[in-house]
Amino acid sequence: MTSRNTFAQGMTLTWRSLVPLRNQPGELIQLLLQPIFMIVIFVVVFGAMSGDQGGAVQRLLPGVLTQVALTQTITTGMRLAEDIGNGVFDRFRSMPIARSAPLMGRILADTATMTLTIAVALLVGAAVGFRIRTSPLEALGGVALLLTFTLSLGWVSAWLGLRARSAASMQGMATAVLLPLTFGSTALIPAANLPGVLRWWANLNPVSHLADSLRALLTGGPVGAHVWITLGWCTAIAACFVPLAVRTYARRIR
Repeated sequence: MTSRNTFAQGMTLTWRSLVPLRNQPGELIQLLLQPIFMIVIFVVVFGAMSGDQGGAVQRLLPGVLTQVALTQTITTGMRLAEDIGNGVFDRFRSMPIARSAPLMGRILADTATMTLTIAVALLVGAAVGFRIRTSPLEALGGVALLLTFTLSLGWVSAWLGLRARSAASMQGMATAVLLPLTFGSTALIPAANLPGVLRWWANLNPVSHLADSLRALLTGGPVGAHVWITLGWCTAIAACFVPLAVRTYARRIR
């Protein structure tokens, strides 16, 4: 099967994954409300507690945006686990499609909803005082970097979802992975303010490099090597977990 056919099948299954949002508006509303709640809690409330609302908004919003995007990757694995439980993969088994097409469709659909979530978060951020202080090209580069990282992390979520016994167990496993990545990073707190071991972990954490890259590309400041380190992590994660997810999927549909 050619790469062109695989891509076409993946796009068809992407649409299949997006159609339920039209019939289940509650799920779409939940996707849009999540960034609003997180911005209110972490940016507005914590910013007010710091005594420097404007400075806190500029620093915290890119970090919260990173957390929102990474948390949403859990959806990929949960939906795959639900599809397995509902027998959807049994129907895929009898169809002449590439093994990677259902996974590609699920991840691309979640990337599309992720783009919408990021747009909502930026609009809400603007409403509470956040201002992009870089060029449109740099800002778009920051959003593209965030989407690239979440796309690669989506394959980790897919692999966990394919191995999990249920959507609930997948959510538990993914949360155990994401909590130290998101809250043990510089997304909300500078590494210099953390104690020894936590500072070491934050400096090593790929989410720290992602958050620092996004902060620099949206608000200005030196980017340093953060972008290249983030892209290196994206490549390594994808190289490891794309084949793992496809292989696990092939085993599940035998």
